[in-house]
Amino acid sequence: MVEVVSTVESLTNHLKHLEDIHRNLDKKIEEEYAHYLNNGDLEKMKLEKLTLKREIEDLKIKIEEKQNGNKRLN
Repeated sequence: MVEVVSTVESLTNHLKHLEDIHRNLDKKIEEEYAHYLNNGDLEKMKLEKLTLKREIEDLKIKIEEKQNGNKRLN
């Protein structure tokens, strides 16, 4: 049971980290767009942001599944 809790904890920490990266990238995109960043560079950042968002959503689902699994075990 401790292993599952630790896994949820580790997934949650990773989720927070990805959300921070996503938020910072969003700010950078906004700043660079305001300064007319090269379209290719802007597209790369937007793609990276989208990839992070997908990973964040997948992690949220995994965390919820693990937490629901813990509730069933108790």
